[in-house]
Amino acid sequence: MKSKKLEEGDSPGKAACLARNFSTGNISLEMSSAEVVYEQSTAILTSQGFYSAMKVVNVTKDTEVTCQAHFDVGTMTALPEKEAEEPVTRTSNKVCNSTDTSAQGTTVQRVNMLSMAVLALRVLLAKSIAFNTLMSIKLVLF
Repeated sequence: MKSKKLEEGDSPGKAACLARNFSTGNISLEMSSAEVVYEQSTAILTSQGFYSAMKVVNVTKDTEVTCQAHFDVGTMTALPEKEAEEPVTRTSNKVCNSTDTSAQGTTVQRVNMLSMAVLALRVLLAKSIAFNTLMSIKLVLF
């Protein structure tokens, strides 16, 4: 993805290469520009069990940007670039919606139950420490 249209006198723009939803954490991204602005040191594991990686480079006007992802099993070249100001059309029904709890099923309930159990154990620990401290003070003073 390339930043908004660049003019002749403007500073360099940015181009980003994003690889997402791949199964291996061993990936390297290569872009045609040599001036790297940001590159992740390792791929990020998403909540769905897939990896994502990103690289951002500086580009100038009329620069052709290519992006290649090198995996364990081969190389993949990116689709043609889109400018950031273009609207993105939805091509599939898979949409990342973090507020939709129906798709997450019982995992949300389980996580909530586990966090409540941890909170209860912390409160119990704090109470026992306070009680033991009071009893120790009473033993020493009286």
